[in-house]
Amino acid sequence: MKKILCLVLCLFMASCSNISGSIQSRLDERISACENAPLKTPNNRKAYYSYYLDPSIGRIHSTGTGNVFSLDGDSFVMNLDVSKIINEKYYPEKEVARIDSLNTEKLAERSGTVTDLSGNEMPYHIVVSWCDDQEALVSVECGYMKFDSLCNTNTAPFIAEAMIAIGRTVSVSTAEVLSAYTTREGIDYVGTPVELFEDRTPENGSIEELLIDYDGRVTPQQQAEETVVPESENDE
Repeated sequence: MKKILCLVLCLFMASCSNISGSIQSRLDERISACENAPLKTPNNRKAYYSYYLDPSIGRIHSTGTGNVFSLDGDSFVMNLDVSKIINEKYYPEKEVARIDSLNTEKLAERSGTVTDLSGNEMPYHIVVSWCDDQEALVSVECGYMKFDSLCNTNTAPFIAEAMIAIGRTVSVSTAEVLSAYTTREGIDYVGTPVELFEDRTPENGSIEELLIDYDGRVTPQQQAEETVVPESENDE
């Protein structure tokens, strides 16, 4: 009986020690392990993307571009970043600034790259911000996906790990997204020269010769009619 109590006490102390560590150190530990974890084939397919969802994660709600998941009582959302796909296609020279969701104290932050299913390097960015009453906002950008969760500060690193784990398996059909969310088409414009003025020199020195009507004929000078004054009779 004493051995069982000692074992339970040791497990409890180990758990407390892990939770009492800084959120930054625990986040780095969880994400480092996730970066090198083996990838699995997507088991969920949507109109614009596919992804793998571990059986330990429940799906509460789903739309065409977003999902609401649940992990050990904490909910988090995943949304397809349609604007990022459009910007990369049509405005590659424009840099989109990253905007934090809340202007609060940052408890932890991490950036890096992970390998996706195609073997390409996918950038990610994680921010854990302080909210209130031991709650933290976890915001993650991974490839073309955005994740957010309002959870306990102790579980924030685990939620971030789940977000990155899902983000690594996402495969997006950018062509389908652009077809559905943009109406931009290439326009072949052919310019037609229009001659507004004709460079002519008056032959007889009269400005009226330069006035051309719609039929291309010289507009005749319109002169006022002369009033003939009758000559006075001579009374001889």
